Amino acid sequence: MGVTGSSQGGFLTLATAGLDKRITCYAPVHAALCDHTNYQNNAACGWPHYFYWNKGKGQEKQIEVSRYYDGINFARLITDKQKGWFSFGYNDDVVPPTTAWATYNTVKGPKEISPYQATWHFWFQEQWDEWEAWLLETLNIKH
Repeated sequence: MGVTGSSQGGFLTLATAGLDKRITCYAPVHAALCDHTNYQNNAACGWPHYFYWNKGKGQEKQIEVSRYYDGINFARLITDKQKGWFSFGYNDDVVPPTTAWATYNTVKGPKEISPYQATWHFWFQEQWDEWEAWLLETLNIKH
């Protein structure tokens, strides 16, 4: 059984794969809601950029709570029995590539990554085709 989605659906992909061990493969694309606190490293944080403008000053409780529903939290729960495929755009200003790499690097199981250098927060046809081919092959679906 597989799960996939883009943007908020990418986050839901990570949450579903992390929480449901029946998922055998997952493919988040442009995954939002990841790495909320990366601003602490003076780097871009994930959409919806909760702490981007004020750097979280005076929001210690909100920062602590945000970690529970951060995609990275769910990525930690993904097992080595679940196969993943990640993709994102290097020019994405909604879901910055730093958050995509942080999420990808958190997963310990088998995974692949396919960044698209000229993509923003949208898909090129080639990216869509690669994603679809990976899903069909991984799920052993002939088309």
